[in-house]
Amino acid sequence: MKFPWFFLIVLFLVSISSASPLSVHFFDVGQGDSALIEHDGHIMLINAGDLDAGPTVLPYFRSLGITSLDVMVSSHPHTDHIGGMVDVLNAMPVDLFVDNGATHTAPAYKDLMKILVKKQTPYATAKKGDAIPFTDDVKVQVTNPGILSDDLNEDSLALLLTYGDVRIFFPGDCVACDASADVVKLAHHGSKGSATRGILNKDKPTDIVISLAEDNEYHYPAPSTMNALTKAGVTVHRTDLDGTIVLKTDGKRYWFE
Repeated sequence: MKFPWFFLIVLFLVSISSASPLSVHFFDVGQGDSALIEHDGHIMLINAGDLDAGPTVLPYFRSLGITSLDVMVSSHPHTDHIGGMVDVLNAMPVDLFVDNGATHTAPAYKDLMKILVKKQTPYATAKKGDAIPFTDDVKVQVTNPGILSDDLNEDSLALLLTYGDVRIFFPGDCVACDASADVVKLAHHGSKGSATRGILNKDKPTDIVISLAEDNEYHYPAPSTMNALTKAGVTVHRTDLDGTIVLKTDGKRYWFE
């Protein structure tokens, strides 16, 4: 039986539109780090900015209709990555909390551990080779650390997200971490060496996202980092200039909105 050509076109378009889009929101949390991943009704939060980030991320959650998290990930226990997590945990249920097992003496880390116990939030540690559960179509692979050292930044839980043909890398603050990816959230807010020690050593990404505050006291991104990225022909997106950055992908291509 032959089908009319217009029926085949409609069928083809329906098959394309049936793919669930994936969104990544790189939050503008000042001199901190936070990214939200949405796919097929499931939500993962990677870091939550500094202590003052809660009032920024929570209204954004509400604007998206988000009332719970499937997974909350701490890349490492520095305050500029975990500071807003207590506010988030107080505001909504979290099905699973994941970190690398590193501890810290900072009050923000102690408060985070207390609220996890109080809320009885399921807790897991992860290391290189593990996969963090999310959705059937999205793979979140842990690429670092193998074993913990005394360097909290380099021990960051680094995650490579793969959806179809699109790969997005979240290295925390591990500037030496590398992965073949299309998009990289640059480590350590664009500090010196964050581009040259890691992500430019393998397949160069097409796009870089840098999370940092405008006119920050560290003078990030470092000029040497920006020069290296420019020389490599990488497109740079910065929260200090662009605000919250939203990436969307259908697994075949990706775009920024």
